[in-house]
Amino acid sequence: MRTLTAALILSFAGILGLVPAMAAEAPQNAPQPVKRPVASTTTTQPPTPLRRALNLAEGQSCPGWIDLAREVGWPEEELAMVGAVTYFESRCQNDVRGDHGKSWTAFQVHTKSWCRPNKYYPTGYLQHIGILNTCQDLLDPPTAARAALAIWQYGGWQQWTTWKMASTTLGQ
Repeated sequence: MRTLTAALILSFAGILGLVPAMAAEAPQNAPQPVKRPVASTTTTQPPTPLRRALNLAEGQSCPGWIDLAREVGWPEEELAMVGAVTYFESRCQNDVRGDHGKSWTAFQVHTKSWCRPNKYYPTGYLQHIGILNTCQDLLDPPTAARAALAIWQYGGWQQWTTWKMASTTLGQ
């Protein structure tokens, strides 16, 4: 009890400035400059943008897919929903095949509806609008993100079965 009382008195005295503060030790050597790599001036291509890993979740979102969606032209105000939908559809994994093999990619694009021939689009909708040549093209992550954008533009978030869960998670 006596130790606790003494500690409390010293704490309050320190707060009030009655006890001199202890100074941190100064470094013994001068700081050295950090050596950073110098960008080559001979390259003609722009640097590859940094992107978080596509297959890693952060909470109930897929930050890598958000980065990729931004790169391919998704509206900024929809990016949080992209992260949530890709999380709930596939847990951020692009190689997931759901719905008995009919839904592909992190976005779970339903291939029968969007890239297979049908009576309205003899080559498939995503082929008709120039995003794909074949459904296999969906396995390329930027192509998958562009395809999902086209599907969202066509019919909104209701095209994904998890959109209500994603909306609830985001508080929308």
